[in-house]
Amino acid sequence: MTVFGLTLAYLRHRPMVALLNGLLLALGIATVVSLLLFAAQMQERLSRDAKGIELVVGAKGSPLQLVLSAVYHADIPTGNIRLGDAEALLAHPQVKRAIPLALGDSVEGLRIVGTDHRYADLYGGTISEGRLWQAPFEVTLGATAANRMKLSLDDHFESVHGLVPGGPDHEEEYRVVGVLAPTGSVIDRLVLTSVESVWEAHAGHGLPEGESGKELTAVLLAFKSPVAALTLPRMINQTTPMMAASPAFESARLFSLLGVGLDVLYGFGGLLIASAGLGVLVSLSNALENRQADLAILRCLGASPRWVLGQLLLEGALLTAAGLLLGLAMGHGAIELFGRFLPQAQDLGLSGARFLWSELWLAIAALGLGALAALPAAWRAYRKDIARTLATS
Repeated sequence: MTVFGLTLAYLRHRPMVALLNGLLLALGIATVVSLLLFAAQMQERLSRDAKGIELVVGAKGSPLQLVLSAVYHADIPTGNIRLGDAEALLAHPQVKRAIPLALGDSVEGLRIVGTDHRYADLYGGTISEGRLWQAPFEVTLGATAANRMKLSLDDHFESVHGLVPGGPDHEEEYRVVGVLAPTGSVIDRLVLTSVESVWEAHAGHGLPEGESGKELTAVLLAFKSPVAALTLPRMINQTTPMMAASPAFESARLFSLLGVGLDVLYGFGGLLIASAGLGVLVSLSNALENRQADLAILRCLGASPRWVLGQLLLEGALLTAAGLLLGLAMGHGAIELFGRFLPQAQDLGLSGARFLWSELWLAIAALGLGALAALPAAWRAYRKDIARTLATS
């Protein structure tokens, strides 16, 4: 019998122990892999959604809240800014591009964003059906929004005041004139229309009277030169009633906050992996005690000490490899299921069909741990005195 065949026979002889050790390792690997995939895709999504936006200008308040609401559409806006203040900013010689945003309404939990066509261009939005909005109360749907709302061209709907379901309905009806192709960015889950649509929908709804109630929620800026990145934010924050926030800085801060929770979960996954390694060590040590006579007979039949050493190391490696493969499958499968069936994960575009280089290092570390766990038992078998073992058997 070959060393591989003998190892499989030993594992079949104690299937429950092998199953539990492999499952414990698989749970640890699956935890770490799913977190790696989530963190990598989350960071990529944050970067992709903020691409081309160097500064966000809005009402004073929390800079992180402003970025979350205006760039990622994941929070309540800090307030509105007067159109006159925004127009003065748009005319600044250091501003290369300024895209207005007017928020405040939603439909079926999806946000209606008043803006211009440059907003769709910012994310590479292309038309799959119909056209971009032109007149007031015409809308172009993002791909995810169109799928979720089950609307087609020329369909009509009423919006809800506020950014969460349950608010009062507006009397005005929006008409669908186009649907965007999927972009893998934030606009997939938005309903895009003109700023004038939002102004008309809110006319007489208690907005401030200044400038006929025409306000913006935020403006997304791009600079003409690196110097503007140093001077414009300070100028805006110190000399205007508006606030400037950097998406890059606030995204990094957000991810660092998320990283605290992720580190705890990484630690939990590492603890499971270490526990699995300890289980392999205990399992092989107990197996060695029960195989004293078997190993002695194998040695008498010509098996070398290295052969015995290799057999136990191979047993530990097979246990670890089985748990590793199962864990990788479980981790990728969990992320794929979340991405398909959990709405929040769908918005992030999570996919299990992604493989990271860090997974390779995780696999190497796991296999190394398995070999290390098997080494004490294998070394004891290597140094075993055959004559004494046979004499006491």
